[in-house]
Amino acid sequence: MKTNLQKTIDEIIRVNHAGEYGAQRIYSGQIKFCKEKKLKKKLETIIAEEFEHYDYFDKTMLKKRTRPTVLSPIWHHGGYFLGAVTSLLGEKYVHACTEAVEEVIVGHYNAQIKYLESLGVEKELLKKIKKFCADEDEHRSFAEQSNQSDQIVDLFKGFTKNLTRLAIRLSKKI
Repeated sequence: MKTNLQKTIDEIIRVNHAGEYGAQRIYSGQIKFCKEKKLKKKLETIIAEEFEHYDYFDKTMLKKRTRPTVLSPIWHHGGYFLGAVTSLLGEKYVHACTEAVEEVIVGHYNAQIKYLESLGVEKELLKKIKKFCADEDEHRSFAEQSNQSDQIVDLFKGFTKNLTRLAIRLSKKI
C-alpha cells in the first residue's frame, strides 16, 4: 500500500506526464498547419523539448509504477485540435496559446518545486522539474514577446489558462 507521500509523487508524475503529452499534441497541431516558416522552425525546437520532458516522465512512471491518466485520449485529440485551430487562426493565436498554457505550467511546476524542496525528497525528480520549468518559461517568454495582444486574444488567453488549469486538476486524479 502506498503512503500519502507516494500517492502525491504519483500525482506529480501522472499530471506532468499528461501535461507534456498534451503540450506535444498542441505543438503538433500548430506545426502541421503553420504557414510561417520562422515560427514553424521555433515550434519544432519547442516540441523537441516537450518530447524530452515527456520521455523523462514516461520512464519515471514505469519505474515508480504510476498509472497514467485515463484522460489521455482527450488530451490527444483536444491538444491537437487546439494547436490546429490556433495555427489556422494565425500567428498571434499560436503565441497566445503558448503564452497562456506555459504560464499556467510554470506556476504548476513552481508549486511542485516548492513542495518537493520543503520535504527534501525526490532529488532527481526535483532537478528535472526545475529544468523543465525553465524550458517552459522560455517558451512562455518567447510567446509573450512575440504576441500582439488585443481584446479577443486576451479573452482567448484567459479561456486557455482556465482550460489548462482544469486539465491539470483532472489529470492528477483521473
